[in-house]
Amino acid sequence: MKKMYLVLATFIITTAAFSQVRIGGQIIGNASSVSFKSTEIPNAKKSLQPAFGAGIVADVPLVSNLSLRPSLNYLQKKNSIEFENSGKTNKMKTSLNYLELPLDVVYTIPLKVAKVYFGAGPSLSYGLSGKMKYTGFVEGEDGQPVAVNESVEAFKKEDKGGAGLSRMDVSAHVTGGLQFVNGIFVNAGYLGSLRNLASGDGKYKNYGFQLTLGYFLK
Repeated sequence: MKKMYLVLATFIITTAAFSQVRIGGQIIGNASSVSFKSTEIPNAKKSLQPAFGAGIVADVPLVSNLSLRPSLNYLQKKNSIEFENSGKTNKMKTSLNYLELPLDVVYTIPLKVAKVYFGAGPSLSYGLSGKMKYTGFVEGEDGQPVAVNESVEAFKKEDKGGAGLSRMDVSAHVTGGLQFVNGIFVNAGYLGSLRNLASGDGKYKNYGFQLTLGYFLK
């Protein structure tokens, strides 16, 4: 999987040297959360968490106002889940770090000082690292709640003491924004997982609302 990302990144950079492809950089704000279901946690309360990312982006002209806009980003995906257990409030916070590859097809509408664009496409991601932190209570041998504060590796297998999340993910990505004549662009987007990352009968899918600021070099 890592070789695939390297090949794609090399292709984008090489193609840019011989065509009208534009290369740029971008920073990403990601208000992220999770679609979560578990028989052990039936009434979980979820909230959006601030996360960040950065990467390189290309714009590859196809026909007329249509272009392919791939990017290769480091992207954080975070969430916070709150639930009741043993009559006490418990929290589980997750922070995941991904290598993210959106492949958007973009339609551009030229204006006087800027271009309006809309796009959508699949996004492939690989989990680099991640932590799940649980703070709360469990029922002790005497039936009384016992305080617990522990952290586990998100992508490590459950039989090895981890959370067992799948590293590989496929998401749907939609975006829309403005691209100015000086190379600066800004867009808003949504990234939602199409795969269940949890092992067993549970459900775990990342999603996030993104705001991106970037600049095309040429």
